[in-house]
Amino acid sequence: MESKDFISIQKKIIPEVIDLMELRYDLLLFIKANQPVGRRNLASELSLSERQVRNEIEFLQIQNFVEVERQGIHLTERGEEILVRLKEVIYSYKNLEDLVEKVKSKLSIKKVFIIPGDSQKNHIILEFMGQSAGNYISKIVKHNSVMAITGGSSVAAVARNIPEMNVPSVTVLPARGGIGKSHSTQANSIVATLADRLHAQPEMLHLPDNIDKEILDVLKESPEIKEVFDKYHDIDILVFGIGRADVMAKWRHLPQEKVNKLMNEKAVAETFGHFFNSEGDIVCPSSSVGISLEEYLRIPNIVAIAGGKDKSQAIQATCKIRNDLVLFTDECAAMEILKN
Repeated sequence: MESKDFISIQKKIIPEVIDLMELRYDLLLFIKANQPVGRRNLASELSLSERQVRNEIEFLQIQNFVEVERQGIHLTERGEEILVRLKEVIYSYKNLEDLVEKVKSKLSIKKVFIIPGDSQKNHIILEFMGQSAGNYISKIVKHNSVMAITGGSSVAAVARNIPEMNVPSVTVLPARGGIGKSHSTQANSIVATLADRLHAQPEMLHLPDNIDKEILDVLKESPEIKEVFDKYHDIDILVFGIGRADVMAKWRHLPQEKVNKLMNEKAVAETFGHFFNSEGDIVCPSSSVGISLEEYLRIPNIVAIAGGKDKSQAIQATCKIRNDLVLFTDECAAMEILKN
């Protein structure tokens, strides 16, 4: 009997097994993300009764998946292992293979990878997304590849989770200048992390995200900065995140007049500094340091990573720019994409 047939029969005979499996998956995920964690916190965050949490933790403890100490509950090594395997089982039980095909067809893009869960509710889902994207990227990196990456928490997850490699001929550089208050999610910081994992050559772009064009033209003549910009023509892999236009406009501290203009022109997505409407048409080109839309259109391998229900419209808009895009997302965003 094939596994799909077995799962189908099991769903009909003992449908409650799926709910129980998801519950224990959610518990293990939350513990991993917040360990050490108390029972009361688990009950509150997962909307469970304390009695239910107590019973489930007792089961997980007997199976040696968790340890309960004075500081709180944490995963054992066996618990870490079962969580990874359980993710794959949940994938099959939820028939996410079918969801992948539906989303791929809806977006009309090259490939879609979906991780079960909601990355906006549990950051471990984002780490799984980064791991999946990292595995894919490690297979397309070649001798003398030039990889550009944007900033943001999603791309940072890729850098943390990509398999370690030894590719000193590969260059990793930022696709744009720095952004935001968090140093760990700025492009230069992610470049350093990713290059370290790959044992590749990092190139930094020490320029603010938004800079006057006249000043930029002068700075471009600096040998260090010119060297980075010259390599933009050789980029063969771009890894980037996708943001909501309204959120990113505020994040970039754009003048209210410009924010109003974006909203009036129905901007829904932002990626590598450009704002797009729902049809994938650019409504506001980037005023920041980074790759241009023309450069984006000629890069051979483009990999996007974004999750969460509220990013579904932004994801759809971005996918309309190029149909050879490879997307890594979560189940929550995928379900919302099919609804729209």
